[in-house]
Parts: sequence; C-alpha cells; structure tokens
Amino acid sequence: MNKSELLGYLERIDAELKKPAVLYIYGSAVCILLDQPDRTSLDIDVAAPYSDVDYGALSSAAERAGIPVNPKDESSSNHIEWIQSLRLCLPKPSSDHEMLLWQGSVLTIKSGSLADLIASKLIRYDEIDQGDIQYLYAQSKISFSDVEEAVRHLPPSFNTDALVLENLKNLEVDIRIWRGGA
Repeated sequence: MNKSELLGYLERIDAELKKPAVLYIYGSAVCILLDQPDRTSLDIDVAAPYSDVDYGALSSAAERAGIPVNPKDESSSNHIEWIQSLRLCLPKPSSDHEMLLWQGSVLTIKSGSLADLIASKLIRYDEIDQGDIQYLYAQSKISFSDVEEAVRHLPPSFNTDALVLENLKNLEVDIRIWRGGA
C-alpha cells in the first residue's frame, strides 16, 4: 500500500469504530505517513501493548475496511500486524516522545520519537530498514546519542541483543557515510 491507500484504510476503520481508539504504530507505515518518497508496504505494524483499542472491535472494523488483522496468509495482501510484547522491539512510549501521525473522528494514530523508530529497526537493519533510517535521520535533528539512548530503552530482550548492538555500531558508521564523511 502507498500513502493514499493507507489513509483510505485509516479513514474506513475510523468510520467503522464506535469508540475512541489509539493505535501505536511503527515500521514502514510510519515512514509512509511521514511522506518517505515511493515507500510502500503490505502491512501496518501495531504495537499491541502500547495501543488503546478493543482488539475485537478493531478486527471487525478493519475487516469491514478491507484490511484484515493478522491474516493466515499475510504475505500477499495488505494487512495489519498486531505485534505482542515478546516480538515488540520498540521502546515503551512516553508522552513527551510521541508523534501524532493521523487523527480521525474516533481513531488516533501515534508513534514514538524518530530515535525510537530508528532503534526499532536495528533488530534487522536490512537494506529497506537502512533506507527508512536514512530518511528518518535526514528529516530530524536527532543525534547518534539519541538513538543510543532509545536502544537502552528497548524492552529487555532487545536492549542487550547482540545483533541490535552490532547494528547500532553499523549505524554509527553509516551515519558518517551519509553525512559525507568516511
């Protein structure tokens, strides 16, 4: 989905929900909503423990809006990925580090700070993640130390993960390259 499709899904879900709901998202959908050029994705990653919504109501509303939650065959169609605590590589939100990304009548879409989002992508740090990080970094005045701090606030299973820490070092090198240094 591109930005137009993503906004269409959010508008339709908003119209289907009966009570106020907050979805706390991360990943590619955030980059799409922040206008990263040509960014598309098949999913909207939702941080379940940080969201405030009735899961059943969301699932029903999303299904009626044409975007299922956690479908059995998630590889070929647009969907919402409901990410539970054990798989969630994202710092716990704080009100002073949140971004409001979209607001409907009852549905609100929020995410963490750019540093939090960058830290969340260090679990994989593949070519797509690197492109997302480069875009997010270019849009802000965050420092590498902001990202280091966000990594320290990742959930315990991730903040000491060897791959995350190795990719943090890789990011430090990449930032110098992106800025034209060696």
